[in-house]
Parts: sequence; C-alpha cells; structure tokens
Amino acid sequence: MAKAKKILITTESFETFVLQMDRKGQAFGHCIRCGREVELLSIDQAVTASGIRTSGLIRRIEANEIHGIETEAGHLLVCAESIAANA
Repeated sequence: MAKAKKILITTESFETFVLQMDRKGQAFGHCIRCGREVELLSIDQAVTASGIRTSGLIRRIEANEIHGIETEAGHLLVCAESIAANA
C-alpha cells in the first residue's frame, strides 16, 4: 500500500478598505458586521458621539457590542450605527 502524499498550500489574501469622505468631512465605509455602508468615526469622534470613555469603547469593541475596524496602519474606526444601537 502506497503512502498518501501530503501537500501544504499557503495563500495570502489582501483586503482593500475604501473610505469615502463627503463635503462635511464625514467618513463612510463598509461595516462588515452591519453588512452595509455606514458612517465611520475616529475614536475621538466616537467618544464625543457616545459619551463613553475611550477605555469603555475599546472594551465594548473587543466584546463585539460596538463595531470597530482597524486599518492596516493601526487606526481604529468605529461604526456610528453600532454606537447608536448600543450606547
């Protein structure tokens, strides 16, 4: 009986994130968790909009209560829809 040959295949995938800005300076992008385009806030904007301290927002993002998107450069963008639904 011949031994089965094992082959390991490794792939790389890249995701492109598109951030659109309107004339008012608001940013919009696709929230994977909401499944649609939403307004995205910086962490500072999210603190102002929600009234939740930065540390509390980070905990709620890690607990998946509020949707956060980390860019490749390490910036955190927060889904405004999820803040409105969970604040």
